[in-house]
Amino acid sequence: MDNHLSPGDKLPSERYLSEKLNISRSSVREALRAMELIGIISTKRGEGTFLSNMDDHQLFELIGSYLISSDKQINEITEFKKVIEHHLTETGSDNFIMTRVGNLLRHYERAFNEQEDTDV
Repeated sequence: MDNHLSPGDKLPSERYLSEKLNISRSSVREALRAMELIGIISTKRGEGTFLSNMDDHQLFELIGSYLISSDKQINEITEFKKVIEHHLTETGSDNFIMTRVGNLLRHYERAFNEQEDTDV
């Protein structure tokens, strides 16, 4: 898989992402729905899912709104900050999107599973 995606590029299938990132398909599906809701990707029935054209300003505005509008744990914000700082020091990393999305999905899946375990 080519880890460098440009606006308009088709994303791999849910099944492929699930296997590649070692997470459940339902987690991939939920993440894709969330990304579509906020405009990062778009889905065309019968064709697939495509990366939207977001400029840096739109992306930072989106991230800022997310952090301000929701009750975040300090460790989540700190972790998010580390990811952004790492990206800024690592300019030109073709693998950035897939690596970070995979890490984020694994993090939230673990948190969700731990929450389910404590609710039982």
